[in-house]
Amino acid sequence: MPNGTILVAEDDDMVRSFVRSVLERHGYRVLAAQDGAAALALAERAGLTEIDLVLTDVDMPALNGIELVRSLRQLRPDLKILYMTGDPAVRLYELRGAGGVIEKPFAYSTLLRGVAACLSEQRPLRAGVSVA
Repeated sequence: MPNGTILVAEDDDMVRSFVRSVLERHGYRVLAAQDGAAALALAERAGLTEIDLVLTDVDMPALNGIELVRSLRQLRPDLKILYMTGDPAVRLYELRGAGGVIEKPFAYSTLLRGVAACLSEQRPLRAGVSVA
């Protein structure tokens, strides 16, 4: 039985593949999209009530992660969010108010800790992981 369903929005093919592989090996069902617009369409097809967590890159073409979350939360305000970013210009404190944040590049264990913390709504903070 899966640990939950995670919608992953990531425009980098290698990162998306890595994230999907790690999460699936740990029992999560993964819905993966190459950008925010594709993720929004996938979420609408799958049904938002079936999604336990949205794991999204911040900077993507078509619809960035912040815009994706804004659109999804209009439909489901309680949706759990974990942002990924490798952009040092992103103001992390702004993202933390809307969900958890992991900074790229991240390790296998950092990804799993961030996902587990968001899903359980715990607030342990360690290097590279913060959950609001």
